[in-house]
Amino acid sequence: MATETQKHPLADGSAVNISRNGNHQYWLDDGPKVKSVTSIIKYVEGDTFGVGMNWALKVVREMGGDVNAPRRLTKQSLDIGNALHEAVDAYIRHGTITEDDPVFLAWFQKGQDVEWVASERFLYHPQMAFGGTVDALSQESDGSIAIHDWKTVDSESWNTHGDSLRRNKDWSQVSAYADALRAMNSVWGQITKGYITYIMRDGTGVAVVAVDLERGSKLFQASRQLYLLTQGGA
Repeated sequence: MATETQKHPLADGSAVNISRNGNHQYWLDDGPKVKSVTSIIKYVEGDTFGVGMNWALKVVREMGGDVNAPRRLTKQSLDIGNALHEAVDAYIRHGTITEDDPVFLAWFQKGQDVEWVASERFLYHPQMAFGGTVDALSQESDGSIAIHDWKTVDSESWNTHGDSLRRNKDWSQVSAYADALRAMNSVWGQITKGYITYIMRDGTGVAVVAVDLERGSKLFQASRQLYLLTQGGA
């Protein structure tokens, strides 16, 4: 992924340039590179290893012993997620409707009546030194801002577990983004609500989960502390 730079508007009328590269690093102008939120939140991850192992064994059995099948399906899942983000971004920015993508159309049924104000925006936290890319921001009826994140999920897994195995990690991510937008005095910093929209990869359904931003922020700070300790930091 090539380096990208965005101009992020601040509440005082000024703006900052935030860059991102393919190594999940962010920086301001010629400032130091910092890690992304997704690199820090692994310490609050649920039992995804055990569930993932069982899923991989199940796929291998169903595919007649093809040990490469889980890797192929994982890549397909990443491609579906990337395509959804691109399609949603095109819709929010330009009103483009990707009619041949059932995953986007499932999202569209939930998202078409929201007052979107930004999509795929880079951010950074000036004190805690991390960056990230928020999927979307919307304006509430009272003028405050809601923060949104999109996740594509396997429908069978969702029907079994819901968001229980990933809630801490996902809430940490969204809450860290909200904290960063406030700390950097973003024009979108008046955040009062957060939502994660889970879209089934087969296009069969959508689930919107409200995020407890206060709890998520505490989880992120705990994960960040463990991250710093393992990296030899404070």
